[in-house]
Amino acid sequence: MSDEYSEIITTDGVVITTLSDLKAHLHSEHGVTVDEDDPVMLVHTINQLHITATEQTLKRHNTALTEALTVAVKGLTADAITQNLQEQVRLADRTHQEFERQYRRAKLLSVINLICFSACLLVFAYLIS
Repeated sequence: MSDEYSEIITTDGVVITTLSDLKAHLHSEHGVTVDEDDPVMLVHTINQLHITATEQTLKRHNTALTEALTVAVKGLTADAITQNLQEQVRLADRTHQEFERQYRRAKLLSVINLICFSACLLVFAYLIS
C-alpha cells in the first residue's frame, strides 16, 4: 500500500502528505513516537480514504451540475430571447385582433337585439290599439 495521500495542511501550516509526515507531526506536537502498526495510523488511513472518496464524489457532482446548467443556459442566447419575445408580440397582436373582432360582433348583436326589441314593442303597441 502506498504511503502517499492527499495533501493535508494543519492549522499551524504543517503539510502532511505521507504517513511519515504524520508520524513526525505527532512526535513534534505531542512528543509521542508512533509505530507503523499503531492503530492511530489505521484511523488516519481510513479518514484519508474517506476524504478522498468524498472529494471524488464532490467532483462528480460538480461536473454533473455544470453540465446540467450548461444545457439549461445554452438556449438562453440573445437571439433565442429576441425570437421568443417577437413570437410573444405576434401572439399578443393576434389575441388583440381576435378580441376586437369579438367586440365588434357583440356590438352588432346588441344593435340587432335593440332593433328586434323595438320592432316587438311596435307590434305589441299596434296589437293593443
